[in-house]
Amino acid sequence: MDIATTSSAAVNRWSALDAGHREQLCHLLADALGLAAAGAANDDARRVLDGLAAVSPGEVAVPWTGLRLAAPQAVTALSTLVHAWDFDDTHDEAVVHTAAVVVPAALVAVSTSPVPGKRVLDGVATGVQVLSRLARLAGPRPGVIRTAGLGAFAAAATAATVWGLDDDTTGNAMALCLGSALAPYTRQAVVDGSVAKRVQPGLAAAHGLTAASLARAGVAGPAGWLGGTFGLLPDSGTTLHDLLAGPAELDGVALKPYPACRYTHAALAAAEALHARHPGAGSVGRIVAHLPAGPAYELVSRPWQDRGTPLVDVQFSLPWQLAALWTTGRYDLTTLTRDLGRVDVAALAARVEVRQDLPASTVMAGARVELETPDGTRDTAEARMPGAGADRPDRAGVDRKLLGCLEVAGVTDPRGAADRVWDLATDLPALTPDAVTAALRAATLLN
Repeated sequence: MDIATTSSAAVNRWSALDAGHREQLCHLLADALGLAAAGAANDDARRVLDGLAAVSPGEVAVPWTGLRLAAPQAVTALSTLVHAWDFDDTHDEAVVHTAAVVVPAALVAVSTSPVPGKRVLDGVATGVQVLSRLARLAGPRPGVIRTAGLGAFAAAATAATVWGLDDDTTGNAMALCLGSALAPYTRQAVVDGSVAKRVQPGLAAAHGLTAASLARAGVAGPAGWLGGTFGLLPDSGTTLHDLLAGPAELDGVALKPYPACRYTHAALAAAEALHARHPGAGSVGRIVAHLPAGPAYELVSRPWQDRGTPLVDVQFSLPWQLAALWTTGRYDLTTLTRDLGRVDVAALAARVEVRQDLPASTVMAGARVELETPDGTRDTAEARMPGAGADRPDRAGVDRKLLGCLEVAGVTDPRGAADRVWDLATDLPALTPDAVTAALRAATLLN
């Protein structure tokens, strides 16, 4: 019996998705694999991998690297690669990065116990649904990064689905994650500009994979992990079926067009429209960006300051990003690999003011940017959050981003490598267990 297709809560697994949602999931997988390649060229991510390799040699190959690690550390490593440039997807209402948790969990799960490709996609779809739905139900919590605080549950559900565990055992795997929920995953890493932000989802995913393995071995977690008095959603009556069933959360997942905190994206999109009309740093007298009120947007609204971790600092600084756009003509992954530390960008960032004077929002919202030129000319542009809904990129858009990631990674023949990633993403539903392993090896330079 194929648990993945007979489960009572399988409505949002690959097997039951419609054609549009299947395409979204394939795009998400291709995007994540490209980001992991670019992550292997990230100095902070390399340090994380060095630390993991020193304590956890094993048998699971980490894509785009020469490492073989124990399974939990392989999950952490791959998650860190996906999340390294803060370029990975975001569910705009739940405010979580899904692929950084569920794609590593699925790929490491299949590496430890080979299964057909369709089951891997079942796991990815399940994990996206669980993480997004849990984060929406839990809502924002002061100082908590929900991707990490709830990621263990999604990783557990992902691995359990890949391994074909039934609903009761899947729920038990998630129950074993309760001790890691929410509180340990503080946003202080963002406030301080710490690269720990990049590894937090991976640590959660490692916990989830371990919990799924424990549950598969018959270890029980607390029955009231979800709706119990001291559960994740106390006295809510929420069930595992509630998490998995209902509208597909894939509809809320946006693929990022910029390697930066999602809260800056609408302002960047508006700024690009202004920049097209007024290019060059010489066009800038001053810039005023208008963002929603609230503590979430406060993270990206501070005046630019290099606090010693420039990559993280610029990714959470709208003033620096807008200054880079007008100084270099772009804000993209190459900006982060070539232009950090530029004095002219920092000087222009001092002429960028961010005002949180739009209606408060705890989810992603639009922005307005005003430009005043040196001669006093004023111009304004507004934009909604790009990358989702009607603005979700098609395959050609995802492919351009994938190619950019592979070029930053220094991959020989980026076009050929991109084609192999697409072959894996599109062929996976029909692949046998052995073929999954071969396709993954071909697509990601596995050793």
